[in-house]
Amino acid sequence: MPKLKIVDNGTPKGDRYYDKTAKKYESKRLKQDWWHVEQKEMQSLLAGLPDNLTVVDIPFGTGRFVPYYVEKGYKIAGLDASGDMISAAKGILGDAFKGVDARVGDAAALPFGDEEFDLLVSTRFLRDIVTYSVAKDVLKEFSRIAKKYAIIQLGQNFKSGLAPDENSTMGGSLSEKAIHKLLLDNKFKVIEKRLVHSLEQDNSEIYHYLCEKV
Repeated sequence: MPKLKIVDNGTPKGDRYYDKTAKKYESKRLKQDWWHVEQKEMQSLLAGLPDNLTVVDIPFGTGRFVPYYVEKGYKIAGLDASGDMISAAKGILGDAFKGVDARVGDAAALPFGDEEFDLLVSTRFLRDIVTYSVAKDVLKEFSRIAKKYAIIQLGQNFKSGLAPDENSTMGGSLSEKAIHKLLLDNKFKVIEKRLVHSLEQDNSEIYHYLCEKV
């Protein structure tokens, strides 16, 4: 899979998750206040879901939510474009990594079966890592492999919103109505959302959207 180019005009920035950067990713993100908000809200959302589900986390990154999955008795899988990130996760998680099916792959062509997982989790990805065009392809794949639930992080514009350029990232451009439609078009019905970050300068907010598969 070719690495995505890093530029600062709203296009993908996937290259920054390889090599030395992957090793420093966790320690760097732990300094972000909203990283901890994400952790808290994810744990809370998971607490309201049944135990003993199958879960897939895309992108898997450093496996930041794995301890919560373990607490719930979940069977855990993950996928990331960067093998370096998965290696970093193995070092960080230690024994908690045992039994995790973490693979390197392309989120737009997932190596998993139809409705293989009860729950799909995706954060810090669709909003600003891939273009809008790719994000729509990824959501189709998410819908294909998810059976019951999804927790998907997206940016919402709290003004009127606008349609993103197909070749740019979504950022916080979509209105609440547009986000609900985008998710429902992929058979994900929003049942709850949790605010994790506000970006006043962009007139947008970032949410974890808890969805049911319909």
